Amino acid sequence: MFEDPKFWLLVSFILFVILMIKPFKSMLIGGLDQKIEEIKSNINSSLQSFSDAEAKLKEAQKQTEDLDNKIQELLTSAKSQAETISKSIVGKTAQTISSKEKSSLERIKQIETSAIQSIKNQASIELNSMITNYLVNLSIADKNKVLGKSVSDLKSIN
Repeated sequence: MFEDPKFWLLVSFILFVILMIKPFKSMLIGGLDQKIEEIKSNINSSLQSFSDAEAKLKEAQKQTEDLDNKIQELLTSAKSQAETISKSIVGKTAQTISSKEKSSLERIKQIETSAIQSIKNQASIELNSMITNYLVNLSIADKNKVLGKSVSDLKSIN
């Protein structure tokens, strides 16, 4: 049996397998351990990235809330300024209208006074013309009667 080459081939194969189990096992286990560490590192990195992303999300939400608050403040301020400006414009417009109304009323009074004076002047001219025409056609005796009557009427007024 010690001289049989198959026996020595079997023994050498068994020895080879026994001797190679440890290096293969350590390579296999080392490779697996390295893979496990790599996976752990990836998981930790992913968890850290997730935590960072959550922190950034919370920060972004806070900034969004702050911006919403600032927008609301700006809108409120703009509305109050618009109301103030609107009231100011309405007040100025009312003053302008009042001023123009007074000016228009004064102008109407002036036009009315001017028209009355013009009518009086025209009536006076027409009355003088009528009196002149009347007196031209009267006899001297009638003229004296009218003149006497006018003088007595004037005396009774005073």
